[in-house]
Amino acid sequence: MIFVLKKWIGGLLMPLPFSLLLLLVSLLLLFFSRRQLLAKVLALFSFIILFVFSLLPSAYHLAKPLERQYPPLLVAEQSLDYILVLGSSGINDKNLPITGQLSATALSRFSEALRLYYANPNAILVVSGSGFGDTKSHAQLLQTLALTFTIPEQRIIRLDSSKDTQQEAQQMSTLIQGKKAALVTSATHMPRAMALFRHYNQYPIAAPAMYIAKENTHSLPAYYYIPSAYQLYKSQVALHEYLGFLQQWLVRTLAD
Repeated sequence: MIFVLKKWIGGLLMPLPFSLLLLLVSLLLLFFSRRQLLAKVLALFSFIILFVFSLLPSAYHLAKPLERQYPPLLVAEQSLDYILVLGSSGINDKNLPITGQLSATALSRFSEALRLYYANPNAILVVSGSGFGDTKSHAQLLQTLALTFTIPEQRIIRLDSSKDTQQEAQQMSTLIQGKKAALVTSATHMPRAMALFRHYNQYPIAAPAMYIAKENTHSLPAYYYIPSAYQLYKSQVALHEYLGFLQQWLVRTLAD
């Protein structure tokens, strides 16, 4: 119940649903009340939220501080015992190849894990993620993908019950005690994930993937700065992490 509530609250606080809720309230006030000024203010605020978070500079400056806390693992050969891949999302659609069933985020994380595995062939690949009501768990989908890349089944460990990063960190920390491990997740997600592993006294090597705030060595064309759904998505990814940090802080504060 708490997990579902957390997902609802987090989802509704994202720029698009939050601005639409404000717009809905403003329309109700506009048509069914005399609070015309408040209705106009809320409608304006809704527009500003959508506009600002749909711009490239906003998305870039929100994501960059998260992504640059841990450098990329450029040297793949690390004599690793474990390669930990945090879950993302996917749908078990049997009409699609396995690469079509997994999200772009999941594929990006897996490609980094695959790079590390080929450089550390004695490592164990740990994949995680619940099914959230699907017929297969996310971990099962990742295992299927790993098998297509000829990773032996005996070198894959599935964590099918983990629903969020905290559960993943808890279960993986039990596995890697006294071992050398690399943690693969999105670059924006890495700071929060590493903080959770530290909570369980484990310190894997960060191997960030799926960068969304990339550096440009030259000036971008002006049309890059047109508001877009893609920049709104990137803003949402970064804001999700900031909300995650807030949630962790609240949990620790209430627990003390």
